[in-house]
Amino acid sequence: KLLEIGSHLIGIVLARQASEARIAYLASHDALTGLPNRALVRDRLEQAIAHAQRENLSGALLFVDIDNFKLVNDTLGHPMGDALLAQVAARLDQCVRQVDSIGRLGGDEFLVVLPDTGDTDGICAVAEKIAEAMQAPFQIDGHTLSASLSLGIAVFPTDGDNPDTLIRKADAAMYHAKDAGRNTYRFFTERMNLDSAEHLKLRTDMRHALEQGEFELHYQPQIDLASGAIVGVEALIRWPHAELGMIPPGRFIPIAEACGAIVPIGEWVLQE
Repeated sequence: KLLEIGSHLIGIVLARQASEARIAYLASHDALTGLPNRALVRDRLEQAIAHAQRENLSGALLFVDIDNFKLVNDTLGHPMGDALLAQVAARLDQCVRQVDSIGRLGGDEFLVVLPDTGDTDGICAVAEKIAEAMQAPFQIDGHTLSASLSLGIAVFPTDGDNPDTLIRKADAAMYHAKDAGRNTYRFFTERMNLDSAEHLKLRTDMRHALEQGEFELHYQPQIDLASGAIVGVEALIRWPHAELGMIPPGRFIPIAEACGAIVPIGEWVLQE
């Protein structure tokens, strides 16, 4: 009888330990991909930075984003998008060393921490290996999907000595990779800091410009070449910024599209 009670108690203890281990795992890992979550990968990045500083080494942070992922969710549904995320995560995991760390930041964004990378060539080799791993199509529930990645790279401790700074800079570099046509990678440069600051300023000032009526329309005639007669006009929007001067639409329209201001701007143009 005592043996039975002892075995029962041991079973309870083991079950409790397994439950606690499972809870601890879920608290630090992404449920969908099994990768470390934002908190855990950030902690590993912090450790890698500290090690690099102690040993006078360098490392890299890769900010990875799936190109056009929203299209998959919108056309095929979120379950298909989740399955694609899981497969992309599995391929990423095959591209790095055991000392490296991969984590899911959220949505379709991942972080890859590369401690002791050595030099730029080593970082580029990893980035190119990741891009190559995405070349083969993904087979999901009878669908064949293609996916590519845009990568932004920040080097530590050169570009920053804390996780927040490195993530921000790698994120900025990733957006430059998207601007370059996607399916590529870019290293962070200080020029990107200036571009990001200008982007934020224009985004903030754009709302004020709409409220204060700062935009202008310039009218360009449309001419019938056979008769020489003016048959219509084309309305072209311009923004005479108080500090930056005349801002062409090619500069502010992409920002308006990204932040959702393009709809009220379009309504203003039609009304004007």
